[in-house]
Amino acid sequence: MKNLRIKLLISLIAFALVLVAVIFYFNRQILTSDIKKQEVMNRTLIENHILTDMQTVDNAHFYFDKTLSEKMETVLRNLITYYEENPHIAKWDLEKIKNEHGMDVYILDQSNTVIYTTFEKDKGLNFSQCCTRFSALLDERRISGEYYVDGIDISTTTGGYRKFGYLATPDKKYLFEVGIDLLKDPVFQTFNFEKTADYLIDKYADLLEVQTITAGGVFFEDSKSRKTVNDQSKIFQEHYKMAKETMKPTEYQKEFENGYIEKYRFLPYEAEAEKIRGESSKRVVYVKYGNFTEIRALTKNTKQFRILLFIALVTSFIMLLVINKLLSKTIHLATYDPLTNVYNRATYIRKMGNLLRKRKTNQPGLLLLDLDNFKQVNDRFGHVEGDKILIETARTLKREVGKNGFVVRFGGDEFAIVLYDTEDEYMEKLAHSILEKIHHLKFADKISVDKWSVLSVSLGGAICSHPDESERSLFERADKALYQSKNAGKDQYTIYEEVTVEGES
Repeated sequence: MKNLRIKLLISLIAFALVLVAVIFYFNRQILTSDIKKQEVMNRTLIENHILTDMQTVDNAHFYFDKTLSEKMETVLRNLITYYEENPHIAKWDLEKIKNEHGMDVYILDQSNTVIYTTFEKDKGLNFSQCCTRFSALLDERRISGEYYVDGIDISTTTGGYRKFGYLATPDKKYLFEVGIDLLKDPVFQTFNFEKTADYLIDKYADLLEVQTITAGGVFFEDSKSRKTVNDQSKIFQEHYKMAKETMKPTEYQKEFENGYIEKYRFLPYEAEAEKIRGESSKRVVYVKYGNFTEIRALTKNTKQFRILLFIALVTSFIMLLVINKLLSKTIHLATYDPLTNVYNRATYIRKMGNLLRKRKTNQPGLLLLDLDNFKQVNDRFGHVEGDKILIETARTLKREVGKNGFVVRFGGDEFAIVLYDTEDEYMEKLAHSILEKIHHLKFADKISVDKWSVLSVSLGGAICSHPDESERSLFERADKALYQSKNAGKDQYTIYEEVTVEGES
């Protein structure tokens, strides 16, 4: 009865779990698919916005900083004139020149090393060592002898936003360079890509970072620290290089605990309006995404699943109570003997079959028991009195076997005890204890002493020591042992030793 209820409960819970799991699975698949589609749409919008705004900023600087470029050219040509009159540049007062024009002054020798400058952090910087491509470009500019101006650029040492102009001396010995801080420029303050990046990061929860990287691998930042691609991980460097060389977007991602994922995208960019300005027009936009929206949605979905699961489990328990109420009597009758309340033959067959199938190193045992002369009790004292004896016998057997096995009534005065794991000595000890307890009942109940006095008990046992022995074979051996006890004079115990396995001759 108890096992049947457990199985029924397990079945109901399993059905509820399967139903909820199927609903949850398909619901989660649909939700995940929708989230992925929304992520793709958002990323397309974000990246289009980024590239469009960057182009707008570059165009604005190209068309609106003409005056600034002309001013930088004037300063550089004045420096060339001054150089022709005073070629000993070591004696120049660069700070005075800076104060006159509001621009930092740089003087580079033929190795592209900054030998003199008003911007102390760049003094001694050798472009041929740190930035080979840019150094080659400087060589070209020196040879041409023409004036060059870059677009939005950054300081190699600080990473700050700056603008530079270049002009070589007529003898090609030096390359003069002037630069200004764009953060102080009104045009840059109006058309600032960082504003777009900050706006997008505030708008989209999954957008974590937007950075612009020069062709030389330096990050555009207004911070005082210089940040380069070489400071990043190897995989970061590989994808940056791939995006720069193929001019196609690349990406990779990292997975962290609790389902958190970061995706790193590299978008190549070249300013159409500024191609004539050299390396500063070529950049890679680095965008980092998280999946917070997905995690929040899936976490909410998981909470809903737990609530649904709880409801399903509660419903299963309620259904079990209802079914148990309706079928409890039927289930009990199908499992137990109605008179003695021990297991019936059908339950014995099922439980013994399971016990033999699942056995490992254990040795199940079967002890058969008959009440000798029981028919005389029914004939002399009536069936009611006979039933009382059967009930008391069953109660005695259950007490004796305890948790080591279970008691079965096959019908009439025939009982059996199934032991889960036993040995000859234990089975013999149990049998003699049962004999003793039955003998004791003859004298313990003075009212029924006459009824008990005509009875004795015969027992036969067999132990399943062969791994392939069937229930039928075990029962036949125990039954033979029982009849050996009866034939030997009854009121005793016999164990059958010979093992007969089905299929063997």
